[in-house]
Amino acid sequence: MTKPTEMRVGMFDVFKQVKARLDEANLSYETSSYRDDAFSFLVHAPGEYWEIDVLEDGSIDLEIFSSTGMKDDPWAAIDQLVEDNKP
Repeated sequence: MTKPTEMRVGMFDVFKQVKARLDEANLSYETSSYRDDAFSFLVHAPGEYWEIDVLEDGSIDLEIFSSTGMKDDPWAAIDQLVEDNKP
């Protein structure tokens, strides 16, 4: 199979191809536009969160965030989250 970035394709063509693959795998996702130069898929898989950004030129940026598992003290973890992110 030829990858979309190996041929000259537009952003929307790549977006549709990624969407079709996610739908085929029955993955839960949302679409978003939080960058000026991209449309994004925010994909939820067990223990993971993926940000797939389809850029104007048809290329893809990808970040994968993995769970560190359950916390023994969830309230302490929430306190730490809030403390670390205070303005």
